[in-house]
Amino acid sequence: KVVDRKNCWDYFIGRIRKNLHVCLCFSPVGDGFRSRAMRFPALVNCTVIDIFQPWPKDALYKVAQKILRPVELGTDKER
Repeated sequence: KVVDRKNCWDYFIGRIRKNLHVCLCFSPVGDGFRSRAMRFPALVNCTVIDIFQPWPKDALYKVAQKILRPVELGTDKER
């Protein structure tokens, strides 16, 4: 290829896309993470989420409630 401004820029952007890694740290508890996830959905949809610390019980309970709310689990007797 002929070296020109566009080719240099394309090469630079290609290398950035291949090699750039970003680490963001958020607490899953509270409204902060939820509001960021709503404002920037790619934080959840286009990333890998690794959880390194145990979640507080209230956070686990709230997530389970939200996810399982629409699921039919049968009657109390069946459960």
